Amino acid sequence: MVRVGLVGCGTIGSRLAIALQREHAQAARLVALHDVNRRQALALQRRLHPAPPIVSLPVLLRKSQLVIEAASIEAAGDVVRRALRARRDVFVMSVGALLRDQAWRRLARASGRTVYIPSGALAGLDGVKAMALGRIRRAALTTRKPPAALAAAPFVRRRRLRLDRLTRPTLLFQGTPRAVIEAFPQNTNVAAALALSLQAGGGRAGGAAGARARIRVIADPTIRRNVHELEVEGDCGSIRCRVESRPSANPKTSELAVRSALAALRRMFDHVSLGT
Repeated sequence: MVRVGLVGCGTIGSRLAIALQREHAQAARLVALHDVNRRQALALQRRLHPAPPIVSLPVLLRKSQLVIEAASIEAAGDVVRRALRARRDVFVMSVGALLRDQAWRRLARASGRTVYIPSGALAGLDGVKAMALGRIRRAALTTRKPPAALAAAPFVRRRRLRLDRLTRPTLLFQGTPRAVIEAFPQNTNVAAALALSLQAGGGRAGGAAGARARIRVIADPTIRRNVHELEVEGDCGSIRCRVESRPSANPKTSELAVRSALAALRRMFDHVSLGT
């Protein structure tokens, strides 16, 4: 029985917590909740049976064997580092934080623990990881979202852009995965997942390709779904992939990203490993 602590009790964290209790009760037990917004934690606690205690992060780390981070990109880096130092496995939803500071790699090796990173709203990452064992010549990702999903991003706010006035698709940003994470931290975990997949291969150009991957963000008032278009070219072939996903209850997050996390938990607790 794996003791699980949840950090972040919002839309995504709540879905994961409920799934743990309903689908994985024989393999995992939710033993602690933590959120800087106590009202949010209380709302989730009332939906869980049995109800885990709401505790501080240090207490959660002591009680847990696996820490699920579903908080924010601002909090995730600290949560991941502290979990690994406490020799706890950690499941990361705010994947962009792993690009901001890659000290977690060293900590994971030193602690012998595992960092679980779901694919999120981007398909094709199994193929990308395999291709990265060789040479990647080009990697590009275009993300299109309805303007309302991007309106609160730091990039948009700093430039005082009025996305509600757009009448046609408009390119807002083009740059590296690291740069897009800073510009749109709540919208572009897919860019971080792509960069980490390119690095994971460890091939001749995998890590460099992860840093150089070109990311475009488009505000598109003509769509209602989040759209991600992936293109990767390497020495063994190429990948072209287009994903359309409706937003979850949180408009900044695709429903597919939530279900990807649910599928990753099932893979962990059902003891069946399918895919690269």
